[in-house]
Amino acid sequence: MTDQLIPEVDRRLDLHDLIAGVWGDLLGVPAVRDTDSFFGLGGHSLQALHMLDLVEDSCGAELGGMREISEHPTLAEFVTFVAGRLATGPG
Repeated sequence: MTDQLIPEVDRRLDLHDLIAGVWGDLLGVPAVRDTDSFFGLGGHSLQALHMLDLVEDSCGAELGGMREISEHPTLAEFVTFVAGRLATGPG
């Protein structure tokens, strides 16, 4: 069982790092914490749409639209949402 969990943990950490990097690059923030909100860091709707496109392209997942970042505003919440979407597919 542990052998099965390790790849899952590695994928989640890679996903976390990828999304944190996208947020940091777009918002000019050197380090994004799990509790940071995209909009709280200064993001606006056009940046959110760009971020969604970048994450979709990087992960190969359909994430929806602005509603998703509004419903999952912190880094930790958004990473969990994206991981779930990758595991189950859209909708």
